[in-house]
Amino acid sequence: MRRYLVAMSVAFCALLTSLNALASNPGQSAASCLDASTNSKSSHNLIFKNRCGYQIFVVWCGDLKYSKKECGDGPKNTYYTQSANIKGYGEKGVTLERGGSYEYASCKGKIGFGSKGIVHSANDNGRYRCTR
Repeated sequence: MRRYLVAMSVAFCALLTSLNALASNPGQSAASCLDASTNSKSSHNLIFKNRCGYQIFVVWCGDLKYSKKECGDGPKNTYYTQSANIKGYGEKGVTLERGGSYEYASCKGKIGFGSKGIVHSANDNGRYRCTR
């Protein structure tokens, strides 16, 4: 009986650990989940929409109305300057300068403080890698 309880405890702890890993950033791209569209009729003329039923995060940069930073000016020598977590089927609105351009990347899970959850060097011109 004691062995059974120990085995069940180990299995339960392993299950909790795996669920916790999935709740954070699993290190996978969410490009297939994310739609980005511009709409000049709205004050948020760039809309990021999550088409999947789980949380993702997006990082972006460009001609943003309320930021002087450009792509490549991210924190700690990173490319993207802004980030947001988006719940399943949720959206995030952003305001661009009139006619402004933008770049973005997305990963499954949620981003931590700064750029934890994604690697995107200022020198890589927007290339990125999702991390755990």
